[in-house]
Amino acid sequence: MEKRGSRYLRYAIYNATKYVCIWDPTFAAYLSKKRAEGKHYNVALSHAEKKLVRLIYALEKSGLPYQPRTAA
Repeated sequence: MEKRGSRYLRYAIYNATKYVCIWDPTFAAYLSKKRAEGKHYNVALSHAEKKLVRLIYALEKSGLPYQPRTAA
């Protein structure tokens, strides 16, 4: 994880990602996929953090509410 910027924001995103991976099936599947690739839990979680940050940015930019994808 990049050690630049606000440590408080990093901590908040880290904790938010842990709970998002529990509650959201899309993020849970992504975390499971990264773990299946052999990545350590913290490394896999950091990948999910990056995905969450990209999602938050896209939602803020578009102004649309979050609608999780359903498993097809």
